Amino acid sequence: MKTNEYTRRRTLQLLGAGAATWIAGSVAGASELPIKTSGLEHIGMQVPDQEATAKFYGRIFDPQLFQEKDPPPRFYVKIGISYIAFGGLPANVTSARIDHFCAVGLDYKGQEMRKSLDEAGVPMTGQGALGMAADPDGLRLQFLGAPAGLARTIIPSSRISQDEPAVQAIGFDHIMLAVTDLEKSAAHYRKIFGMEVSRTRKPERIWFAAAKTRLGLETVAAGKMPSVDHVCIKSAGFDRKAVGDKLQKLGAEIAPSNDENLLRFKDLNGLVMELKSGA
Repeated sequence: MKTNEYTRRRTLQLLGAGAATWIAGSVAGASELPIKTSGLEHIGMQVPDQEATAKFYGRIFDPQLFQEKDPPPRFYVKIGISYIAFGGLPANVTSARIDHFCAVGLDYKGQEMRKSLDEAGVPMTGQGALGMAADPDGLRLQFLGAPAGLARTIIPSSRISQDEPAVQAIGFDHIMLAVTDLEKSAAHYRKIFGMEVSRTRKPERIWFAAAKTRLGLETVAAGKMPSVDHVCIKSAGFDRKAVGDKLQKLGAEIAPSNDENLLRFKDLNGLVMELKSGA
C-alpha cells in the first residue's frame, strides 16, 4: 500500500473515531506538537561495564571515545551524526537496556514543549531540560534543541585503535519499540510525531517519520518486557560477510536476517543492533 494512500485512509478512520476533537484541541492548546524535528539523534544505554561496551562500539563505528568530564563515569561513541551514551546500571536494574532515545527539535522551546506535552496528556519524568516523555509502557523519549550533539560537559577520552572502524556510519535509520498495546502506544506517539506514515503486516508494525529517521512500534513478544527492541544504523555500503566476521571477532553474536542489505547482531550485553547499507 502506498504511504500517502495509507495516511489518508488512516486519517479518515481516526476522524471517524472522534480524533477531530483531539486535533482541534491540539491546534489550540499544544502548539509545540507535533514536534518539528531533525530526527532521532541518540540513545542512552545502561550497561554493567560502560567503558568496555564503549570500546566494543568504538571499534565498530569510531575509535575516538568521549566521556563526561566529571563523575560518574559515562562514555560516548559517535555514530555518524548520531551517538550512543553508555552509563552504568541503576541499583534496581540487573541487566543491560536502552534507557531512552532522543529526538532533536527545530526551534525547540523547552518550557513550551513541556506545557504542550502536559496539555496533550503526555507524562514527563525528571525535571527541567533533562525531563523525558514517558509512553504507556514507561519507555522514555528525550527532547533536545537543534543542533544538539555532545554536551559541553563531554570531553575526548582515549583513542582505542589506529584501525579504521568496521563500518562508516551515517546515522540512525530507525528505532523499534516493543510495546504492550500497539494502538495505545500509536495514539501516544501521534501526539508527538503526527500521523503514522505506514503500517506493515507479518510482523505488524506501525511506523512514524522523524525527518530522515523512523520510529517503529511492534507488539512485545510473549514473556518479555516492553523495551527499545533494537536500533538500526545506516552505514555506507559494506560487505555483509566481512563486517559480520569483524563483529564476531569483537565478541558480537550475528543474528538471522532476511534482508540482504541488513546485518543484525547482539552486542556484548545481548542488546540487538542492526546495520543497514545506505548511500
